[in-house]
Amino acid sequence: MKKKQTAVLFLAAAMAATLLLSGCTSEAEEKAQEYKELGITQMESGDYESAVNSFQRALDQSVGKIGAQELDICYYKAMAQYKSGDAEGAIEACTSLLDYDEKNWEVYYLRGNIYLQEQQNENALADYAEAVSLNDDDLELCVHIYEDLVSAGLGDSGQEYYDKVMSVTPSSGEEYYFVGDMYFLTGNNEEAKTNLQKAADEGYDRALLLLGQLYKAEGSDEDAKNAFASYMEKYPEDAEALGELGAIALSAGEYEDAVTYLESALEASEGGTDAEIEKNLIAAYEYSGDFESASSLAREYLEVYSDAEVEREYEFLKTRVSGTDADNSGEDDQADSETDDTDASADEAS
Repeated sequence: MKKKQTAVLFLAAAMAATLLLSGCTSEAEEKAQEYKELGITQMESGDYESAVNSFQRALDQSVGKIGAQELDICYYKAMAQYKSGDAEGAIEACTSLLDYDEKNWEVYYLRGNIYLQEQQNENALADYAEAVSLNDDDLELCVHIYEDLVSAGLGDSGQEYYDKVMSVTPSSGEEYYFVGDMYFLTGNNEEAKTNLQKAADEGYDRALLLLGQLYKAEGSDEDAKNAFASYMEKYPEDAEALGELGAIALSAGEYEDAVTYLESALEASEGGTDAEIEKNLIAAYEYSGDFESASSLAREYLEVYSDAEVEREYEFLKTRVSGTDADNSGEDDQADSETDDTDASADEAS
C-alpha cells in the first residue's frame, strides 16, 4: 500500500492550481497576504493552532469584504482547524464557505473528509458525491475518495468510485497513472506496474514516484532506486524522491548515503520540515555515529511532534553525546553564575 496523501495536501495542491487571486493593492490586502503566508508556513511545520490564528488575522483585514482572497484564506483556515483537531470549527468554516460558493468541489471534499473522521458517514458520503458531481472528470478525486472510504472500513461505499476510475480506457499518461494508482491500492501490483510504466512512457513523470513506492513495498529496492533516480533526472531537488532514496539507503545500511539524501530532502521540503524525513534522518545520523546531530535533531523534532519512539531514542542519544548535552546548558549557566558569585565573594573577603 502506498503512503496515503492527506486530504490537506491534496486540497492544497488543487487550490493552488485552481484559485486565481487578484494582486494585493491596499495596505490591508498586503497585510492579509502576509498573515496568509505565515499561516501556510505554520501549517507546513505542523503548528496548526498558530496557523488558525494567522489565517483569522488575515481575515480580520477584510473589514467585511468577501472576495477570492478571503475565500482562499477561509479554505486554509478550515484545513488548519481540521488538522488541529477542531473538527466542529472546521465543519462550520466549510459550511460558511459553501454559503458563498456552493459549487466548490474542494470544500465539499474537505468537509466530507472531516465528516468521515468524525464517523458521520452519511454526511461524508453526501459531500463526496457532491464533490464528484461538481468535478466529474477528475480521476484523482475518485481515487482519493475510494482510499478514504476503504481506510474508514467503508469499502462497499467506495465501489462506485473504483468503478468510475476502472471504466476509463486510458488514452493519456495521466489516465494511465490513476488507473495504475487504483490497481496499486487494490493490491494488483502487476497491472499497476503496467499502467504506471505506460504513464511514465507517455511523459507523466509522477508515475515514476509511484512506481518507486510500489517496488519499495515489494522489497525490490534496486528497482525502486532506479525509478526514483529516473524521476530525479528531471526533478533533482524533489523532496519526496530524495526522502524515498534516503529511506532505502537507511534500510540497506548505507548510512552515509542516507544522511546525504535525507539532508537534501529536508532542505527541499516545504517549510524545511517533514516529520517522516526528520525521523529517518535522526536514525541515519545515529547509525552513522553522529550522535550529536541525531540528538540535536531529535530535540527539535520533539518540540513540534509527540512521538514516544523518538522520545525514547532521544533519552538514549543524550547518553551518547560527548561533553555536556545542550539540555544541560541552563545548568551550566547556573554553575557559571555560582562560580562568578563565589569569585566575587572571595574578592570582597580579600
